[in-house]
Amino acid sequence: MLNPDQADPAENQWKLLVEYGHGLHLGFHALWVETDDPQELSRRFRVDRESRLECDLKTLAGTYEGPPAKGVWIGPHAPGWTHAFVFGFYSSHPAIDDLGRRRVFQLNFMGEVGEGLGPLHLHYDGELIDDVMPPYEEGGYMALPDYRPFTAGLELDPDTELEQDVHTLWCLVGRITGRFADREWWTSTRTFYRIPDEAWEH
Repeated sequence: MLNPDQADPAENQWKLLVEYGHGLHLGFHALWVETDDPQELSRRFRVDRESRLECDLKTLAGTYEGPPAKGVWIGPHAPGWTHAFVFGFYSSHPAIDDLGRRRVFQLNFMGEVGEGLGPLHLHYDGELIDDVMPPYEEGGYMALPDYRPFTAGLELDPDTELEQDVHTLWCLVGRITGRFADREWWTSTRTFYRIPDEAWEH
């Protein structure tokens, strides 16, 4: 059951992304992974351990011209959850399939001039389970109805602006994981690693 006091974020999630994302409002690839162990996840991503950089997003944005070729900025999200922004991977990349027997929520935004906003996908043990999306009308169809309680008051509307849909899906994943993104979240220091191109060559 949702705590009514925690059902909605204090601030608009899209506006925070624009203000503190240092370019991520142009496109991002985000993962919320059900684990308290970011180090284990970094090993699963096959990172270059020597490239480790403790930084906030502002520092990361100043380190590279444009997004890093391949990498991950990773750290704690909420009790039981780790968040990561990944760079240079596609949604079905084998690295995302290798995150273990745990829930992984994936959201890919390719920008207003790109392919737009993808669904909030749920993965488990290397399998794409389905998408977790608010219905288009109250009581409407959901691919995974077990998540319906988390969608109360959230609706997708094909006529709304893309920014509103980003806000809605960040609200949804915040309810599921127990924490919305806020100013502290966006300005926190986490760990960035480069991921060598050859790490995922087959």
